Amino acid sequence: MIEMEIYEVMPTMFDGLSHVVVAKNEADAIKLVVDCLNQNQTQLTHHASEFAVNTMEPTIIV
Repeated sequence: MIEMEIYEVMPTMFDGLSHVVVAKNEADAIKLVVDCLNQNQTQLTHHASEFAVNTMEPTIIV
């Protein structure tokens, strides 16, 4: 069984929104966000070094 964590990935080098992702580790979380943001880019691409990660605690909202 693969354990997954919830991460908040935030840009550090530019103004932008944070993204919440579920991944195996911090590096994978950043890679998911970078790959998503670069999917439709042709000139400006983002790099993993432009992001920081916070681990989030699972929360149940009733």
